[in-house]
Amino acid sequence: MPAVLLAALVLAGQPAAADPAGAPAPPDGSGEMTLALPHPLRQGEAVVLAVTVGRISRGQAVEITTADGRPIGTAAPFGPQRGQGAGTFGIPVPAEALRDGRLALRLRVTTAHGAPPRPPTAEEVPDLRLSIIGPPP
Repeated sequence: MPAVLLAALVLAGQPAAADPAGAPAPPDGSGEMTLALPHPLRQGEAVVLAVTVGRISRGQAVEITTADGRPIGTAAPFGPQRGQGAGTFGIPVPAEALRDGRLALRLRVTTAHGAPPRPPTAEEVPDLRLSIIGPPP
């Protein structure tokens, strides 16, 4: 299933055969967290990380890597209205990033101005959700 279709299914609200992994979670103050899958992956299923981005400044992006530094994706808003949140971004998660049904993440806010990356605040990334999508059981 193409990555764009996976992201569209997550953002549609109630995709067929989606299984969210519990309550939404904001990252801790370090930008590191671990999310658990609701069940082990079955044949034909895929994992998508939904990252809700709040108010961030022009030129900023939220980079998502595994805890050991492997890139997962970037939430880079384009054109949000001043003072409004940027929205929710669906990022496909490679199966090799999962360990024992868990995904250990590190989030960093980057800028186009060369400032060093930093952990996001709870206002910048208020919600992270891990979902399993794919054929019905």
